[in-house]
Amino acid sequence: MNPKMTSKPIKEFVVVTNPKIIKLLLDETRKEIVFTYLVNQPMTVKQLSVAMNKKPGTVLHHVQKLKNAKVIELVETRETPRGIVERYYRAAAREFRLGISERMSSYDESPVIKDRVRAATLAMSTLGVHIPEKDLDRAGVLLKKMWDIEEQVVRAYNNPDNHAYQSLPPATRNDISVRMSQFLLSKNAIYQETLKEWYQILGYHLKKLTAVEA
Repeated sequence: MNPKMTSKPIKEFVVVTNPKIIKLLLDETRKEIVFTYLVNQPMTVKQLSVAMNKKPGTVLHHVQKLKNAKVIELVETRETPRGIVERYYRAAAREFRLGISERMSSYDESPVIKDRVRAATLAMSTLGVHIPEKDLDRAGVLLKKMWDIEEQVVRAYNNPDNHAYQSLPPATRNDISVRMSQFLLSKNAIYQETLKEWYQILGYHLKKLTAVEA
């Protein structure tokens, strides 16, 4: 069997709102599989089981759930001289954020957008942040604006034609990506204004959380 490998570049981030997927990622073993190993390099179930000191069957169970949820993806298959097929998995993105899972197509009041906003607020509720009903519509507008700008910023440097960047080791590329995105977003006035208003909406609801941490 000839090796089969996907040429699709790994995404810098994916925004997750599905409560089932959020719950999936909160599991300690699955978090370790994704964020300790598969964001850095493709690995097989056997390699993961050795690295994590867990039974292959246990790791396979978690890998299958992550793959079904599209948190990780199969990127390569190889056949060993003994005829054993090795399957290499990689994280679908370097970072998974709580928020709107798909890019909104307009600012209208459609049920689809409301559903996405509700999904985003549900995701944030896992961190103890609860946005009231009266603020949901405005929250949707702000989240869309931030999503659009973040996507533009990432495309500015992370594209297939930037061969020098794409050739960097995954860990280095991820480190640079985070810092470059932070820098470019800090220079974007529209993004900063939107972010400020977003913080104002969250402000009241974060007071309780901040008070607990203090």
